[in-house]
Amino acid sequence: MKKKMAAVWLLAAALFFAGCIGGFDASAYVKGIMDNLYLGDSAGYRQMTDISEEEAAREYELGIEAETDFFLRYYGIGEISGGVREKIEELYRTIYSRSRYEVLEAVPVRDGYQVEVQISPVDVIVNSDADINAAVGAFVLEMDPADYADDRSLNDALAELVVDVITENLPKLGWQDPKSVIVKVEKDGEGRYALGSDAVSSLDQEIIAY
Repeated sequence: MKKKMAAVWLLAAALFFAGCIGGFDASAYVKGIMDNLYLGDSAGYRQMTDISEEEAAREYELGIEAETDFFLRYYGIGEISGGVREKIEELYRTIYSRSRYEVLEAVPVRDGYQVEVQISPVDVIVNSDADINAAVGAFVLEMDPADYADDRSLNDALAELVVDVITENLPKLGWQDPKSVIVKVEKDGEGRYALGSDAVSSLDQEIIAY
């Protein structure tokens, strides 16, 4: 299932204005952005832009927050407590840290470059589907609504159940076959470079398989 998370692609707007003037390596630029967004490693990104360490860290956290929002929508879970949200975010930090991708050599095109990225989607969530369905099914059969003070308490229990199942499967985490994503690095009128408007969304759709 593809992910189209509008919240993250407020994040992409922050990348637009961070371009580099002078000698420019489009592949290194894309890799730097991906390393920051998925691995939390901003070194390469900051070398090629004027972004601060704090700003780069915020972009990483925005990605985690958006992935968490998608998790809740994907599993049909409503409002949850802050503590449970933190557990989901920590799960995604772990999954993101296992991201696997290769950025290939950039190809010059009109007004910029095209860069191919070979992404091997992390498979732990899609491979947890059967276990999650079984666990949720058992939960629904056995639960007593009287045990939950409100809807949020019930949502917390469901979210924690899903997180626990995926966490138990982390030792079996692997990757699907690589998928090719082509992104555009565009040059503006002032000679600065930035990712095309849909680039980050296209990359994000393939990082984790759902």
